[in-house]
Amino acid sequence: MNTFTPAPEFDYYCKACRKGDREAKAVAVSYSPVAALAAASEITGLPRDNFEVHEISKAEFEALH
Repeated sequence: MNTFTPAPEFDYYCKACRKGDREAKAVAVSYSPVAALAAASEITGLPRDNFEVHEISKAEFEALH
């Protein structure tokens, strides 16, 4: 299983941030790293490689979502 397909028996929460952002402000959040990148790209109009994905806690996800 690759890193872009999380195991279905676990809950994953991800945020996409701009690369190099010291504060790691979330541009988009999702249950999937690929979906977080796609949403961030769509929101900003920038290519997906301008973002990095971080796994976050459920509490942080709910606060951002």
